[in-house]
Amino acid sequence: MKLIKNLCWVFMLLAFLTSCEKELVDLQPIDQIPAEKAIKTLADLTSAVNGVYGTWAARRSVYISALISDEVRLGFGGEYRNVGNVLYNWQFVSDSQDWRDAETGGVWTNLYAVIDRANRAIEFGTANVPSVTVADISLKNQLIGELTALRAMAHLELLRCFSISAEYNPTALGVVLQNTFVKNVSIYRPRRNTQKEVIDFITADLIAAKALIPTSFIDIGRVTRNAVIGAQVRVAMHIKDWPGVVDRANEIIPLQPLTPRLSYAGLWTTRALGANQTTEVIWKLNISPANSGAAIGTLFQDANTAQQAAPSAKLLATYDQLNDVRFSTFFRTAPRNLIAKYGFLPLAGETFLYDIKMMRTSEMVLARAEAYAELNNLPAANADLSLLRTNRIAAYVHTNITSIAAMVTAILQERYKELCYEGQRYFDLRRRSLPIVRDASDIGGITTSQTLPPTDNKYILPIPQQEKLANPNIEQNIGY
Repeated sequence: MKLIKNLCWVFMLLAFLTSCEKELVDLQPIDQIPAEKAIKTLADLTSAVNGVYGTWAARRSVYISALISDEVRLGFGGEYRNVGNVLYNWQFVSDSQDWRDAETGGVWTNLYAVIDRANRAIEFGTANVPSVTVADISLKNQLIGELTALRAMAHLELLRCFSISAEYNPTALGVVLQNTFVKNVSIYRPRRNTQKEVIDFITADLIAAKALIPTSFIDIGRVTRNAVIGAQVRVAMHIKDWPGVVDRANEIIPLQPLTPRLSYAGLWTTRALGANQTTEVIWKLNISPANSGAAIGTLFQDANTAQQAAPSAKLLATYDQLNDVRFSTFFRTAPRNLIAKYGFLPLAGETFLYDIKMMRTSEMVLARAEAYAELNNLPAANADLSLLRTNRIAAYVHTNITSIAAMVTAILQERYKELCYEGQRYFDLRRRSLPIVRDASDIGGITTSQTLPPTDNKYILPIPQQEKLANPNIEQNIGY
């Protein structure tokens, strides 16, 4: 596979081009020279771990989810750039260097880069780095645990994006499972693994990582033990293991409770949250001037105030606009509708440099609510839904929902509101084979862009075409 087998060469070039950002994306230890020679000490291994974090381009999944789903509308006036219309109209350019910063095929490329770097650091860090003192052993275990968790999380993101079926199907095609780095790129021509094979690998990695990362490690700019548990919740949600969702959510929610309504806006207006577990942010990726191109806010607005995409009228209409703190936090309505979750102009001094929230407790609460509903525990599901809404909506009074179907619908709607522009909406619709439906007011008269049923081949993302051309063994998704 071109995008997997040639990573070594790509990384060498990237290391040269980005050497000025060594503190954020330290590529040199594993890319400029062979990893087996570069990773010899705990300092080397720490640097390699930093490089893996710096590689993960989380904005790409956010971009895909927002543009392919019902979270945004494109503009119709001169102030809009109208970028993103390829995804918006479900017309994919399946290539690693495709449309708008490679956001589509680039997810495939980027996440396999994360996996490859993690595999190298795991292999050579485990074999080469000595650990003599108790402190050394603990740190080495933690670093290997972080790498193992990142490898698992990247595989899960790939599986959610590129599986051949909308919902989890254990025997259907998933993605390529990479449990080691490619030793001989000239002959590497892998096939896609089944979805169960990938899930089993992810599950084992997360169990291993959970055992290696100590509870005393609380830097939310890295993968803590709490983040591993959160990833286990996501895996259980993906495969519809509802008891597993409840068990793991019960484990994580008390450790980082929901942020109260009066403090909620601060999660988003604070550009860099503290490296601790005092808020509901379980895992974040740090953004600074050195890696400003990774910022999410610039997906929707640029420094010239040109608007790439606006919030959909459908999404705006779901909120209690007077009492819900999320409406005033996530959006601006004057002089026009703007997505403000990760910054907005004309706010004075806006740089869009806000840490990316990769995982929050609100997602865990809503996951548990959905699991309780599927297990026909409606009192518990109502309690969780009320808990979330009470911490978001002033003077909220809950009315109990008395059917499973109505409860699931309400929870999906709440996820739409709470997790918008966090890369979850497309996956939420997809894991239940629900159609993507936009309001008529959001499509500018382009009726072909209003509804995408799960039976349409464009509902599933294609394997990047350059990957397919380089590796004849890689199976393409249906219809491409």
